[in-house]
Amino acid sequence: MKKYPDDPGPEPRYRWRETWPNEGHEDYRAWDGDRSFGRIMLEVTGTMRTKWRWSISHIDGVKQTILPHNGWADYPRVAAAKVEDTYEQIAALNGLPINQPPRKP
Repeated sequence: MKKYPDDPGPEPRYRWRETWPNEGHEDYRAWDGDRSFGRIMLEVTGTMRTKWRWSISHIDGVKQTILPHNGWADYPRVAAAKVEDTYEQIAALNGLPINQPPRKP
């Protein structure tokens, strides 16, 4: 996500890591401690080429969700902010703690 200096989105609040490290994809997963909760990826073909798809992943303990839980954005940080905002709303709705540090082995 660092390749886009003109990205108007905010700084990420959670950890973002490459989904497929060292494979050259623009594809990232969001982490809150040990919980993976969302993903953004650059579409490279089709009518949405150059757009960023964002989506919420399955989250253990979630019984109620909100819509929309996926969509498109022009920039990666804007897409990441949609994932983070949606995650926090879903966590609040389901009483899940957020901003958890990773567990130590």
